[in-house]
Amino acid sequence: MSVSITEFGKTTSGAPVQLAVLKNEQLEVHLLTYAAVIHKILVPDRKGNPVDVVLGYDTVADYELNTDSMGAAVGRFANRIGGAQFPLYEEIVHVTPNENGNCLHSGLHGFSHTVFDVEVTPGESDSVTMTAHSPDGTDGFPGNLDLEIQYKLVNRGLMIRYTATTDAPTVCSMTNHSYFNMNGHASGTALGHRISVDADAYLETDDASIPTGRKIPVAGTPMDFTEEKTLGLDIEADYTALKQASGYDHCYIIRESGLRHAAWFTGPQTGIRMEVLTTLPGMHLYSANYLEPVTAGKEGAHYQKRDAVCFETEEFPDAPNHPDFPDATLLPDTPYSSTTIYRFDLAPQ
Repeated sequence: MSVSITEFGKTTSGAPVQLAVLKNEQLEVHLLTYAAVIHKILVPDRKGNPVDVVLGYDTVADYELNTDSMGAAVGRFANRIGGAQFPLYEEIVHVTPNENGNCLHSGLHGFSHTVFDVEVTPGESDSVTMTAHSPDGTDGFPGNLDLEIQYKLVNRGLMIRYTATTDAPTVCSMTNHSYFNMNGHASGTALGHRISVDADAYLETDDASIPTGRKIPVAGTPMDFTEEKTLGLDIEADYTALKQASGYDHCYIIRESGLRHAAWFTGPQTGIRMEVLTTLPGMHLYSANYLEPVTAGKEGAHYQKRDAVCFETEEFPDAPNHPDFPDATLLPDTPYSSTTIYRFDLAPQ
């Protein structure tokens, strides 16, 4: 078991960025303080060879130049807020529109563009804690918000624990935006991967990917992953939700509550399998339909559309505009807290 923190580079504005490496007998995880990025996850395949299962970039500048939130911690409010506004008690809050008049991943100055501080978690030997501050009014969001993210190795898993506090009512939903490919980050299409998702329904969206408020049962539709199937089996089906988003880009309503199983994801070439567990009500399944990096990936890799899948555990998108969705309001006397675990093993043969 080991933890190390070293220099990695600088942002284009000259801010230093550090690299934290967590390592045990099963996993090696590389984290950057820029956007609290998951830079690498090395997992042994069936032959015992380490495979890096997350897409990424070689330099901080590459992470800054690309707009895909690669590996980043995303918030204050992950995903979309329709019309870039929402009611909060007696006021209408206006936030930065950055996608077709809507606010995506908190606008232009969210945590996916922030340099965090990092330290070895006090009293632990397998964990680091990253912290960052979002001032009141950042991209229109009210309240000074302080965020703490703990990354901890738990046997074959990486646990991500988010905690946030505010000094005024606001909204909060944190996620991680890693792009996963269990065959290796540079192995090409993920369409042959096998997926199951523990959800009986998903959130219907409009043409701009904003939830309509309707919860659609997956049974009998191409959106159904309750039984394991390959990602590519139904992705081109003549089905409105898939046509609108050019593939899967939808929030699935995960069964039950508390920390529980949400999904399996298996690479056919390596046999590496990832389990997703979360305390959050939803998980956004995104099949990298619009992945078009403007720079090369790690080790010169050329990433393309559908070369990976994101499993973004989250509060429901646009929740502040839907009173019947789980409440995403954050108050000064009630800290935000959520946990997600990405756990790795080898799929049964």
